[in-house]
Amino acid sequence: MLKHKSLWSLEGLTRDDLLTLIGRARQFKRGAGPGAPLRGKNLALLSDDHASLEADAFLRAATELGARVARVRATSPGPADRRDPRDMAGLLGQLYDAIECQGVAEADLRQLDRDAGVPVFNGIASKGHPLQVLAALMTWQELSGDAALPMPLAAPVQPLPAEAVARNHHLLLQAVLSGALA
Repeated sequence: MLKHKSLWSLEGLTRDDLLTLIGRARQFKRGAGPGAPLRGKNLALLSDDHASLEADAFLRAATELGARVARVRATSPGPADRRDPRDMAGLLGQLYDAIECQGVAEADLRQLDRDAGVPVFNGIASKGHPLQVLAALMTWQELSGDAALPMPLAAPVQPLPAEAVARNHHLLLQAVLSGALA
């Protein structure tokens, strides 16, 4: 499932991929998921704001699965420290099993994805990430009892309990991480 998929969008996923992802999240919800599938994995959180809600969400999801997460500054402290992005990508790819980027410039993100050789996530824990739409749909399914998955995906129009959507987002984040790295 989702092996080495960075999940920058949901468009590249099939209906079966999406249902598998939701199914894995539901396993975590029931406590039936694997205890620490990312034990021994080293992840990097590439961001200049490690105190943000998104950074905290990523850290919590990854560490609950057993991963170690290093906080890495996204920008160099000064122009003299600016390294070749290809070299930096290669180094990060050697040190870490996956990289979560938050607030990284698009060009740098694409370069990192090309050259790191490991999954590179683009703000996967943020509320603006497409995974949030899937969390809303998962919540809608649970509340309505309707297991249908509308294609193409679109967020439900009725208001949903924010706490339930946030919990499902957390579970889906864990499902993506474990599916891409375990």
